[in-house]
Amino acid sequence: MASSHHHEFRLTRLAAALAVPVALGSYHHSAAAIELEEVIVTAQKRSESVMEIPSTVNVIDGEALKDFNVFSFTDLGALTAGLEIDSFNGRSGRINLRGIDYNPNSASEATVTTYWNQAIVDSNAVFQQMFDIQRIEVLRGPQGSLAGRTSPAGAINIYTARPNLDEMEGEIRATLADNDGVNTQAAGSFVLIPGELAVRVAGVYDESDLDEIENDLTGETTHDETSAGRVSLSWLPADSLSIDLAVQYLERDFDDVAVLEGAPAGDPSKQDPDGVLRELDAFDRRGAVVGLDNGIEDNTDAEFWNSSLVLEWELDSHTITSVTGYQDTDSTREYDQAIGNANPDNVARRIAVDDRTDWSQELRIASEGGETWDYMLGAYYENSDIHFSQQNFPIPLAPLPPGTSSVLLFPAEADRWGLFTHNQFYLTDAWTLQVGLRYQEIDADRDLSVVAGPDGAPGYEPGEVIVQVLSEDKQDYDDDSVTGQITLQYALSDESNLYALVATGWRPGGVTVTPTVVPEDLLLFDSEDSTSYELGFKSTLMEGALRLSGSLYYQDFEDYISRLNALSIRGESGQIEQSGLTVNGDAEVWGAEVDLTALLSENWHLAGTLSYAEGEFDNGTDLPCNEFDDDGAPVIPEGQSVALCDVGGDAIGSSPEFTASINSEYSIPFGRFEGYGRILYTYTGERDTETTGVDVDPYQTVNLYLGVREEQWNVELFATNLFDEEALRAGGGTEATPLVRQEPTGYGQRFPVAGRRVGVSASYRF
Repeated sequence: MASSHHHEFRLTRLAAALAVPVALGSYHHSAAAIELEEVIVTAQKRSESVMEIPSTVNVIDGEALKDFNVFSFTDLGALTAGLEIDSFNGRSGRINLRGIDYNPNSASEATVTTYWNQAIVDSNAVFQQMFDIQRIEVLRGPQGSLAGRTSPAGAINIYTARPNLDEMEGEIRATLADNDGVNTQAAGSFVLIPGELAVRVAGVYDESDLDEIENDLTGETTHDETSAGRVSLSWLPADSLSIDLAVQYLERDFDDVAVLEGAPAGDPSKQDPDGVLRELDAFDRRGAVVGLDNGIEDNTDAEFWNSSLVLEWELDSHTITSVTGYQDTDSTREYDQAIGNANPDNVARRIAVDDRTDWSQELRIASEGGETWDYMLGAYYENSDIHFSQQNFPIPLAPLPPGTSSVLLFPAEADRWGLFTHNQFYLTDAWTLQVGLRYQEIDADRDLSVVAGPDGAPGYEPGEVIVQVLSEDKQDYDDDSVTGQITLQYALSDESNLYALVATGWRPGGVTVTPTVVPEDLLLFDSEDSTSYELGFKSTLMEGALRLSGSLYYQDFEDYISRLNALSIRGESGQIEQSGLTVNGDAEVWGAEVDLTALLSENWHLAGTLSYAEGEFDNGTDLPCNEFDDDGAPVIPEGQSVALCDVGGDAIGSSPEFTASINSEYSIPFGRFEGYGRILYTYTGERDTETTGVDVDPYQTVNLYLGVREEQWNVELFATNLFDEEALRAGGGTEATPLVRQEPTGYGQRFPVAGRRVGVSASYRF
């Protein structure tokens, strides 16, 4: 209870502090005319002011990313409320938006799609270093007509900095932090033919000990090292034709340590023969695992190639655009599954490999400057070639030949194509109607099996099939969908408008990727449909010094795709095993959002977003669950493979209901220099954690930045999580981690908020 009052006091204190600059801003504004710069986006694949787009779009420009040291994609979530971005192991990440949850282990398509210079990009490729970015657009709500892939929650568009065709320019930036962190970035734009051809080269090197989490048994600490380079080319061979090419290579080496909480349990002779395990608290920031022969608990090595080629040909009244994208991902994660174990004989080695290539092609034509109607027509094609494998080395319950292992194989190839149109009808000077429609098909060929490892398995030769998990008649998947959006917009004035929209989203079905032998009907999940209703407003006030927008939304899901972990399942042999499943269930989501940006005076800036989102399963929705008898043994009714429970009213995920992100900067000029102070405040409300059944308490963090700058250079001191808030981002895992030799370890995995980090940053522009 005391902690709750503490949070409320700090929140109230911050609100009071912010009220003062708002009042001062009104006073200063009356003395001098100031206004915000117009923000131009391409959320609807046209260059438009963000205030004229009848949907919720958050824009974070490249300067803001530098201001708040957004080096990793996961840092982006702190800058806009309601957007959660997490990567718990360096190999896969999740993006939640508007309370719509996504678990990367579900093998389903993401609820929020990501694009890099207009081309679709896999989440693994974007969950990496951010450098030399022009802007990021966060589109909220179903993307059912214009996006390459339809998605229920939204899309994130990343635009890298383009070459300057007129003059040479560049920047060098270095940041040091007290976790042995070093981030060095450099970018330069060079003119080859003035006004016609230019190239931009950018690169980054980043190394740190992350949150300095230490393996209690080996002394190993988390460590991350990334290097990347990008070459961008802009060419104007004619006044009406532009060509933009960006090619990026990134490699990363990530060593992870899982934070544990709990005390050793079970038979010490099996898990702790030397008596070295101890009780751990989540904020000890310690793990406990023997690890592999190289002494590293988790080791992820990854390489990524991304490329985007955009051609625009302007005709008299139309623009033809071609977007070609290609990406190649090669990621290997090697780790020890026996968490909470101190016995070297219990190492459960795993090697997970992600190898995929994607290429996409979009072609569209759009009219320009119509008096009563503007339209866009387009076609889209995408090919994905995926090879996922996980080699499992079992804990030797009985003597096994050296190198014995099994390999879970999941190869898949998918082709999708779509036709879309988007239309804007200018009914009157005040009324605008937008109608979008998309038809798409997907054709996938996938397999799921377990084979003997390279050195074989008992009774099986290397590569021989041990279990054919997915039968041949289920290996082909074909589906299609029609989605779209209707929006009605009314301009109250040149500075304010209202809008109402109805939009639909869709995700294809798939198969749960698991080595556990379970009935096939449990492995398959169906496609998902959703319909969203949104009311919103956008306004520019105080003679251009204040932008304020907000929305209310409700979204109804049919066969919502979600992930359930650690379920007791009766296999075909009758034996009960544990596995995660991806399932369907009807659900609904509703909420509200507010976005504010203001120039309170010539040297005082304030911005913030507030979000409320709540999602739950519909009444009468039955989903797999765990039920136990008085002795703790799982109970599954006769004739069923899993127990079923009515989950009506239960949360669909672990997203908080309330979130806030508020930032403000005040600068003081003196001579040719300028001193400044900047603050970033974030609030994350209470949440349910599905996997543990426990609540995660609300928390808030404050980042502070103090610096001196002039036109070309900047020097800054910063502190993130200034008050060293101790809180959990998620519970993670189960209350007891997976059994080791059929014994619970007594530990649970936790994901704490990063502790206080202090550092210095300097940059020079030329």
